[in-house]
Amino acid sequence: MSSKAAPRADLAAILAGGAGTRMGGVDKGAVLLGGRPLQAMVAERLGPQAKALAVVAAAAPGWLGNIPGAFWIGDAPNAKGPAAGLLGVLRWLQAGQGPDALLLTAPVDAPFLPPDLFEKLDGTRRQAGAPAAIVRHADGLHPVFGVWRADCAVTVELALADERALHRIALKAGAVECAAWPEGREGASPDPFANLNLPQDVAAAETFLRTKRT
Repeated sequence: MSSKAAPRADLAAILAGGAGTRMGGVDKGAVLLGGRPLQAMVAERLGPQAKALAVVAAAAPGWLGNIPGAFWIGDAPNAKGPAAGLLGVLRWLQAGQGPDALLLTAPVDAPFLPPDLFEKLDGTRRQAGAPAAIVRHADGLHPVFGVWRADCAVTVELALADERALHRIALKAGAVECAAWPEGREGASPDPFANLNLPQDVAAAETFLRTKRT
């Protein structure tokens, strides 16, 4: 008896446009965790959840060729922060696949993102009849983890005229919140939506991985 295949987005996008200032100005995608670059760990978890995988940044990163099948999409001009990447990839997807195509997004510095990210986000989105859904976890919003219908490009662009914060842009674009992941026992597992923004964050993740191996 064959099991039903998990639903997949039309496109998954790794948002990699950050300057890595708090990490000392390094390319966060190339930062090593457990001997592996963050971009490889994110691609490994995000890629199977979509039909295609893109890396979104102002310029193509040097490690792009290390992710099999991935391609680069540029940030939207005249926009800053993760919203620039979101708008750029939404425009690309709408132009190529139409307004109903579905985009899954995650940042390049989240190596523990859940393998059911698309399934749960899109389930919440469809149940609410909304154009998009973003993650709520541990009493906080994580808008870089989201599912977006391609026609959100219009509302995201309009919201960008007044907002810089991605969570407010997402809510103005009609995104609903998805809190489908339970909080783990502290120390037992990493936060699936944690961003490794600081060297201390990487050190803590290294400690977790070493503990897991022993």
